Amino acid sequence: MIDPNEKIKLVELTEYNPEWPKIFADAANEIKSILKENCVQIHHIGSTAIPNIYAKPIIDILPVVKDISLVDSLNHEFEERGYVCMGEYGISGRRFYWKSKTKRTHNIHLFEQGSPEVKRHLLFRDFMIAYEDYAQAYSLVKQSLAEVFSEDIENYCNGKSSFVQMIDYKTGSAKTEQLNAQDNIIIEPYNSNWSKLAEAEIKAIRGVSSPLSYVSIEHLGSTAVPGLSSKPIIDIFIAVKSIEEANQWIKPLETLAYVFWDENPNKSHLRFFKGMPPFGEKRTHHIHIIDISSIKMEHRILFRDILRRDHKIRLEYEALKIKLSESNSADREAYTDKKGEFIKKVLRERGYLKPISR
Repeated sequence: MIDPNEKIKLVELTEYNPEWPKIFADAANEIKSILKENCVQIHHIGSTAIPNIYAKPIIDILPVVKDISLVDSLNHEFEERGYVCMGEYGISGRRFYWKSKTKRTHNIHLFEQGSPEVKRHLLFRDFMIAYEDYAQAYSLVKQSLAEVFSEDIENYCNGKSSFVQMIDYKTGSAKTEQLNAQDNIIIEPYNSNWSKLAEAEIKAIRGVSSPLSYVSIEHLGSTAVPGLSSKPIIDIFIAVKSIEEANQWIKPLETLAYVFWDENPNKSHLRFFKGMPPFGEKRTHHIHIIDISSIKMEHRILFRDILRRDHKIRLEYEALKIKLSESNSADREAYTDKKGEFIKKVLRERGYLKPISR
């Protein structure tokens, strides 16, 4: 039986340790001695294989074997060397082991040759090594998530999934379910983790854009309203002094796995999407960059704060969104337009007379 206390709960990142390659090499030699002639290759994967980024100090090891059916009979040899044998552990065709007598030090992800998982892991690692700007962005994403989910490994992993999926897309190793994912509107009950995800993402944005200037960065939209059901997408608005400065943000945000909507007809409002299929399995974040003189941000902040204060309006808005999502699940434009009518009505009733745009 597996002791539940052995499962990782805490998220502890450290600076890159130049000893990690040696620790991997020692473990690889040990694993080869167990697998013998069935072993084809053993690779160092995961963040400890990527120079100069923060990582959990756990060596991720990927052995490749000729015949995986021969591996389970060797479990006693892995156990003698301190590993816990977990079987497939959620991934078909894998054998997963961890070493965690007192604190996790190694993970083994063992696959048979020809498995697409081997290619995916190696391409991700090699992309990170080849493109230092993406590697540093990934490091920032992880550090920011670790701060808000220090005792929640599941949400930490979920928070970086859309970044990983974008790199998988770039390297041509995205999973079929990602490439075939539908981009439909789905409303979910309020999740208190949304505010933490927004906090982490804003910190990562500030990190990759440190040379650039901005006036403010705000978490807006329904995920910024406690108690309100919403599409689980973090909307972040960045106000800049002039829209001419906004183009300087495109490259830094791309390293955080955002897709820039270059075809947007409204050039006064730059929009970016993260996780949108096929670049990811589902949308997780939107970024809107606007000129500070624009009223777009003003009326969105006002409406957000009304929803936070007014329980009745919040319930009406929630019911409308659920209804619209059911009748316009594949039509985001219609969903947004009809929702906008309600927003305009609420703002007008409270004396807001300025133009209201999408």
